[in-house]
Amino acid sequence: MTSEQLTAILLAAIAAPGFWEVLKGLIDKAMNRKRVTNEELADSLKEIRKGYDSQQKDIDGLKESIQQMREDEEVKDAQAARRRILRFNDELLRSIDHSKEYFDDVLEDVKIYTDYCEQHKDFANGKTVMAKKNIEHCYEQCMEKHSFLN
Repeated sequence: MTSEQLTAILLAAIAAPGFWEVLKGLIDKAMNRKRVTNEELADSLKEIRKGYDSQQKDIDGLKESIQQMREDEEVKDAQAARRRILRFNDELLRSIDHSKEYFDDVLEDVKIYTDYCEQHKDFANGKTVMAKKNIEHCYEQCMEKHSFLN
């Protein structure tokens, strides 16, 4: 066993729950002049390993929870982008003028929403098809006529 492997094992053991209690018990036996048998040492290491395995399961569970939270957040972001797209289109249909910066911001929402829909085929899509076309059409008209809100 290399010194790097031994160091890794010791660091893992130290981080495991119950390590310090096991170590205290071994030291107490040594202080009382009792001999620690290989079997006792093996049992102590098994207890440390159980604690480590339990911690690893907890960590794996946390990783899964974090991944689920990320996926939920992506869905919420796509839904929010869709709402902004539809709201902006409603404003255009009511002849409300907008700045170029606002158009650019909404066109970024269109890109985010479109990319998400392409990557997640099971996501309810098709709700902004006409809105996207109208926004792009109005944008082109404003570019040609230089009619963005200043």
